[in-house]
Amino acid sequence: MSGGPDESSVRVALRIRPQLAREKIEGCHICTYVMPAEPQVVLGKDKAFTYDFVFDMDTQQDAIYGHCTESLIEGCFQGYNATVFAYGQTGSGKTYTMGTGFDVNIGEDELGIIPRAVNHLFRGIEERRQAATEQGKPVPEFKINAQFLELYNEEVVDLFDTARDVEARRQKSSVRIHEDASGGIYTVGVTTRSVNSAAEMIQCLKLGALSRTTASTQMNVQSSRSHAIFTIHLCQVRMCSPDNDNATDNRLAGNSDINEFETLSAKFHFVDLAGSERLKRTGATGDRAKEGISINCGLLALGNVISALGDRSKRSTHVPYRDSKLTRLLQDSLGGNSQTVMIACISPSDRDFMETLNTLKYANRARNIKNKVMVNQDRASQQISALRTEMARLQMELMEYKTGKRMVGEDGTEGLNDLVHENAMLQTDNNNLRVRVKAMQETIDAQRARLTQILSDGANQALAKAGEGNEEIGNMIHNYIKEIETLRAKLLESEALNENLRKSLSRASTRSSLYAGPASFSPAIFAPEKEANDIIEMAKKDLEKLKRKEKKKKKRYALS
Repeated sequence: MSGGPDESSVRVALRIRPQLAREKIEGCHICTYVMPAEPQVVLGKDKAFTYDFVFDMDTQQDAIYGHCTESLIEGCFQGYNATVFAYGQTGSGKTYTMGTGFDVNIGEDELGIIPRAVNHLFRGIEERRQAATEQGKPVPEFKINAQFLELYNEEVVDLFDTARDVEARRQKSSVRIHEDASGGIYTVGVTTRSVNSAAEMIQCLKLGALSRTTASTQMNVQSSRSHAIFTIHLCQVRMCSPDNDNATDNRLAGNSDINEFETLSAKFHFVDLAGSERLKRTGATGDRAKEGISINCGLLALGNVISALGDRSKRSTHVPYRDSKLTRLLQDSLGGNSQTVMIACISPSDRDFMETLNTLKYANRARNIKNKVMVNQDRASQQISALRTEMARLQMELMEYKTGKRMVGEDGTEGLNDLVHENAMLQTDNNNLRVRVKAMQETIDAQRARLTQILSDGANQALAKAGEGNEEIGNMIHNYIKEIETLRAKLLESEALNENLRKSLSRASTRSSLYAGPASFSPAIFAPEKEANDIIEMAKKDLEKLKRKEKKKKKRYALS
């Protein structure tokens, strides 16, 4: 498995929630239009935006998960980090899309992204264990941990910390954000729970969601007043499966009884951002107003990071990750080592036109961000993979020396054999000649058909002038001329072959064993000429028969 970095663009999905009953009662009009069969949305009359995915008001939860998140879970099994985060104004359906609301009356069809991803993750673990058992291979080992953080008023709160009460939220948090030597972000002082089943993971998620800070505003009855980050850490130990490119004569990997194992790790961030809001619209005062200001500051810092990463002219300059703890926590997800999907949630009502327009512009900038994703292997696995690749390369070089493709010059320099270059040039010339011969053969066939048609037309005109021509005679003459031209071509080919043989015999005249004179030619060489004469004689006889039949018909008509 390769550990080299690979560029991956941040994918952006747009979700338009249905109109609320209150909006319909107040007479709000729909100002969004989704282009059929195209991932494009038109806001108002002329503002068009194109994204990777666009989901209209009637899109179900399973379709959003299948397009946005399913492939990311499969990537985690290969050692790739992933991030899904929802962005949008207050009341646009972010929490519902992510699945952190946990309404009691919610059905299976309405489960959000996080519950579906948890079920997919444990289902994939069970499938891989079962497949290894059926194939007689060592069963891979999996270790899954979960963390649930809340960013409230620029303080990182651990939602799994049951000892921390509601009043303690106002105090300074003990959670610290650090960066490792490879640029990865990790947190210190956060409760990490080990999970063994999907039900256990969902239960942890519910407990953390209940501890999250929510409140009521004029735009949303239960508005999230903080940014929530639910993180799944997946660590697996599995047997190495050598790549096809490295399996050539790999004796160490193929014939050894010792199984090689690799350790892969991946983390999946599920981010439910708090909604951007205007105090005038939400009517927030006091603590709610402070929360709104803090939320908007975090989202502004996130927008500045997206702008710095998305603008090509600013990529080489400083990226302000440290302006906010939100951007610091998401440093891996934006411009780092992660496959990232952003889901922008908007309202279709014209009352929210400006907020919707700002969200669409915000999401459009995120499409220009390039992440450098790479497999998270432990150092031993990386070294084994690098050694296996190097061994395959050396085996290929050794094979080239054995076959003579490579050689060492007198001065000790290595290089390709001249015969290899000459052989490559001759193969190229041979391919070009094949193409030319094929084209010339098609031209000869076309010219022969044209000549046959001209000769048959001339013969038919001559018979018509003599008053003895009809369709049957014309068809017969056409077929005979066609066959005669084919035999004539064979005759010319035989004459050319005969001439080449004569030249060869003349050059070898000094050798009595090969000198046999013209009489040594096989009579088969002149067979086409004899066949052509026989066909001409048969054609004359058939033509005489047809003429006699025509004369008999004329006599019968005259007597009658």
